[in-house]
Amino acid sequence: MKRKFRHKARRVGLGALPVLAGFLLASAILRLGDGTAIAMASEIVRVTQAHAATPEQPEDEIATLLAALQAREADLDAREEELQAEADRLEAGREALALQLEEIETAELELRELLQLADRAAEDDLSRLATVYENMKPAEAAPLFEQMPPAFAAGFMGLMSPAASAAILAAMPADVAYAISVMLAGRHADLPEE
Repeated sequence: MKRKFRHKARRVGLGALPVLAGFLLASAILRLGDGTAIAMASEIVRVTQAHAATPEQPEDEIATLLAALQAREADLDAREEELQAEADRLEAGREALALQLEEIETAELELRELLQLADRAAEDDLSRLATVYENMKPAEAAPLFEQMPPAFAAGFMGLMSPAASAAILAAMPADVAYAISVMLAGRHADLPEE
């Protein structure tokens, strides 16, 4: 956004009107009288002529001021371009971050769905295995449960029907059956009694 400064060339000196006024004033003083009037008139004429002959300096000052203003405007334009470029970079970064955030949220949602699917599959696998143990003869299932840690065995028995669990516990040695029974009872120990 460049502005062009135009200025009119000014004439050097006061111009015709002030010079004529000075001469008329000098003429009036001369007509009035004595030597004082003549001295005043000659001084007025001398000052008027000296002032009229002296070239004015404001054009140089205006040119200097104009150059300074143009340089300042160029600096401001350059700074404005820098600020606009920085604003554009910030906006591009903001858009990139928003896009990345959206991608992360989508990936997180997909991961949650996948974890839920895996959890359901694991639960289904445990239920199927518990059903297999439940359908086995208690004398065949008991040795398998004896090899399991009591907490692990109690987890499977919790998924089985009470009758099948009781039959398997009855086929085990008393100390192993007791440890598994304690685990089964401990899983519900904090429930309120009726």
